[in-house]
Amino acid sequence: MVQCPTACGFPLLQFCELLGPPSCRFTLRRGVFIMRNFDRKYSLIAAVFVCLLLMIGVACKGFFVNQPNSLTVTTGANGGGSNTFTVATGQTVKLYATATYSSGNKDVTNSATWQSSTPCATVNLGTVKGVGVASGVSVTATLNGIGGSATGSVTGNGQGLVISSTPSGTTFANGSQATFSATFNGTDVTSSTSWTSSSNIATFNNNVASFSGTGSATITGSYVNGNTCAGASVNITIQ
Repeated sequence: MVQCPTACGFPLLQFCELLGPPSCRFTLRRGVFIMRNFDRKYSLIAAVFVCLLLMIGVACKGFFVNQPNSLTVTTGANGGGSNTFTVATGQTVKLYATATYSSGNKDVTNSATWQSSTPCATVNLGTVKGVGVASGVSVTATLNGIGGSATGSVTGNGQGLVISSTPSGTTFANGSQATFSATFNGTDVTSSTSWTSSSNIATFNNNVASFSGTGSATITGSYVNGNTCAGASVNITIQ
């Protein structure tokens, strides 16, 4: 005797009708159909049917997650070219995002979310436009929580932004602080410069960085004044 819950893929009565009478005889007991005189042949068919439903369910679940294993950003399609770029102010350069899946690579340039580390370079669906002279620009593409980036610079007329710190240098002690300053074409623009860090081991309050933890980080200063934009970055180590 074989028992089957009433919540099957389709009504049990219809399933058994497909198998042909009189293989099934049903009685209803406490919400459960009890199939009598169900020979081994039809029991095997039913078992295979249930297994197929389970396999399809698992396969569909994995299919719709669709999360890439990794993502790269390059100057060429399908992972070609370089992960560094240079663009002049007022000009554009095209970047491509390539996602790697277990089944192969896929161009996701138009479906990824793009972000630039500085307003001196804007990005829209991989197209980077130079706004102001800047170095250490990072452009990131993200898809389903997986990200990749390319680094570059914006070139043009002018000295650009120059950043420094007190104490000076690029190595700092864990638990210490440093005050960063910025000049643009020889003029102090520290108060008009925004500061960011690539890692939470360095956090900013205005232009004062506090270091907590050990490792490396990239400090970026971005200066924007009307149509003027400039940026610069410095790599630091905290130990």
